[in-house]
Amino acid sequence: MERAKDEEEIAPLVLRDGVEEPIYFRVTDLKQWFYCPRIVYFQFVMPDLRPKTYAMEEGALKHAELRRRGRRWRGLPDGEYRWDVALRSEDLHASGLVDLVIDTGEELVPVDFKDSMKASAHFKMQLAAYGIMLEEAAGRTVERGFVYLLPRRRAEEVKLTARTKAKVRGAFREMLRSVLGETMPPPPKSQAQCVACEYRRFCDDRF
Repeated sequence: MERAKDEEEIAPLVLRDGVEEPIYFRVTDLKQWFYCPRIVYFQFVMPDLRPKTYAMEEGALKHAELRRRGRRWRGLPDGEYRWDVALRSEDLHASGLVDLVIDTGEELVPVDFKDSMKASAHFKMQLAAYGIMLEEAAGRTVERGFVYLLPRRRAEEVKLTARTKAKVRGAFREMLRSVLGETMPPPPKSQAQCVACEYRRFCDDRF
């Protein structure tokens, strides 16, 4: 049965095990896309290849520990703390779970906690995606967020500009084209992130 054009635009479908399923990326997929777009391609086009790694397990443990801490965090604005806020965007075809949203009464501020020494560019793009999704959910403009660097106990403010949000929307469109067209994207410019990548053995043009 042929789907209407507007329905296809709302929920593009991918064929998995003979069943058509709507595509909804995770916000963490966006982070991976900026780090290495091939990771997203492998996870959606060839999902059975994905191995479980120590890093994945450690990430889950870190967030479980984070939720047990009921304290305020230095450098973050005061307000109502809402932990593990589930978000979904029909515009981005994406969903995500933001670590923390602070409602100051005047603004909504997303916060993403990272076990990292610096707020890398792909972390900031991930935060911008949460900002877009909060705007859709609450009908309020989200102009800033924070990346909290756990090892340094430091909160870094990130301005969520219109230019940054446009870059995020463009990235999600590219992800959708790659998955629907089953087109493998080019590798990252540097091979440094390939060394410990769980998908390295599937890329025959890197080493």
